[in-house]
Amino acid sequence: METRFPEHRLAPQAAFESALGGKARLAVTGATGWLGSAVVAMALRAGIGPGDDRLRAYASRAGELDTEAGSVPLEALDQARPLEGPNWIVWHFAALGKERTAGLPPEEFVAANTAILEAAFRVMAAADRPRMVYSSSGAVYGADGHPPRLDQDPYGHVKGLQERAVLDWCAARDIPLVLPRVFNVGGPHGNKLNLYALSSLAQAALAGEAPTVAARGPVFRSYVHIEELIAVLAHRVRRDSTGIATPFDTAGREVVEIGDLAARVCDAAGLCPADVQRDYDPDRPASWYVGDARTYQAAVQAAGLTPIPLSAIVADTLASLAPSSGSAILRRDPRAL
Repeated sequence: METRFPEHRLAPQAAFESALGGKARLAVTGATGWLGSAVVAMALRAGIGPGDDRLRAYASRAGELDTEAGSVPLEALDQARPLEGPNWIVWHFAALGKERTAGLPPEEFVAANTAILEAAFRVMAAADRPRMVYSSSGAVYGADGHPPRLDQDPYGHVKGLQERAVLDWCAARDIPLVLPRVFNVGGPHGNKLNLYALSSLAQAALAGEAPTVAARGPVFRSYVHIEELIAVLAHRVRRDSTGIATPFDTAGREVVEIGDLAARVCDAAGLCPADVQRDYDPDRPASWYVGDARTYQAAVQAAGLTPIPLSAIVADTLASLAPSSGSAILRRDPRAL
């Protein structure tokens, strides 16, 4: 393990390794995404690699994935050979993202994501007593807290459909399942950086520019560190024994308004927080996307971890995006999920 890591990153890595033990084998779909690349990097640091068939990574096309911890080959998920033998944990993160809803009719968006999920089921169906982590999203709640209709929010609607499909498939086979509804993450391994508030703010600050916050009304978010999240999921998936799972939200202990987040990013990057640009109207309707922290924070404690504070999440996000950083994904098939 790299000793240059700060203590708050060493602790999740150690918890991840302790949870998995010496026999776990990991299969990661959507390996080029933020969650997937974090699992791959943490697995490689733990000595779990593709050479002894303990780590397999999937994307939409074959290729190679470089992480700060090393490289792994990528298999095309729809053509991948099935998993064989025991001790597999399938981390299913592959999906068309919300940004793809702009270019696909809703029915095609549903069909494409259904095909991805069915491909993951085919890969794991013959494995001997596998376990599964399926990443859902806070979007399942919809803008009003209720599951969105397809015509309202195709992404949130599909996540709700797939939650039920995964729950039913695992329950029918008695496959242990962990099902987080992921809200906001930060730290290293990021991708699609312009689509996320924290990474967008960090990119602007690293370019020496005072960030501009487009949202005029209040926007509240809560962040968890990506490596803390992966360690927590590893602990839960090894502990849980049946396919009867209860979805839970991922949320940090601190709720932050987006303007305050921009100020923190500026301060951490050596810029003046007062220079953040925003036409702010606090009387406008607020956007509240933070999740219920109770189950996730209890899981952090159960994994033997101290929650990583927002200040460290901001610092790690900036560090991972700095030009000298070795933590970014260096080479990726642009067509990959």
